[in-house]
Formats: sequence, structure tokens, C-alpha cells
Amino acid sequence: MDISELDDKAQSKLTFQLSQILENWHLEDLEQLKLLGLDGLIKPRHLHLYRRSNQSFDFDEQLAKRTKMILGINDSLDTTFPTNKEYGAIWLRRSVKKFKHKTPLELMLSGDTGMMRVWHFLDCTQGWKN
Repeated sequence: MDISELDDKAQSKLTFQLSQILENWHLEDLEQLKLLGLDGLIKPRHLHLYRRSNQSFDFDEQLAKRTKMILGINDSLDTTFPTNKEYGAIWLRRSVKKFKHKTPLELMLSGDTGMMRVWHFLDCTQGWKN
């Protein structure tokens, strides 16, 4: 999926989907913006406009990359914890020995490399090279 080629309606739907995922993970507004790479660009108090589909994110290359990772992590969490969707949000806040006892959320908030590490941990197929 090439996010840059989506029409306005599809971008609005994707914005709503991202907002729902981040809400389901029980992230604070500042955490959501940092995870999306939008901290400093959007004020936390304006996130409600995006959650209600009144406005869609401006999907530049960086946001498109992070969107792909967030969607991948969410799918992997759904696969890892199929019977309890809440446990994915709990897991994100628990320390993991493989991550030197940091939480997956800490790694994800540290930037693209941290997000990729979490995604590769959850979905080993993401780490495969052609």
C-alpha cells in the first residue's frame, strides 16, 4: 500500500484507524504524537479532530513509514494475543528481557529503529532479507 497515493477519503479512514489503534493501546496524547512523529507539529488538544475523522493526517514519507510500522505491530499483537486484545496494550508497557528490560513502548517512542526492533520481535518475517 502506497499511502502517498491514497485519496482524501482513504487518508481520512487511515487516520481514524491509526487513532483507534493508539487509543486501544492506551497511549497518552503526547505518546501518540511522538509515536507518529507529529510531536511539535500537532498540539495534543487537537487530536480529537483526527479521532473523529474531521481531519486527516498529512501523510508525508516519515508518517507513512511510521504508519506501516504501527499497523504491522498492531497486526502482530493481534496474532500474538488472539484471545485477549487488551493484553497487547499491557505487553507494550511490560519490560522485556530481550530489550534490556525496557518496555516495547519505550523502544517505540525512541524512534524508527526502536519501532522496527519491536516489530521484528513480534513478527520474525519482518527481519527476513531477500
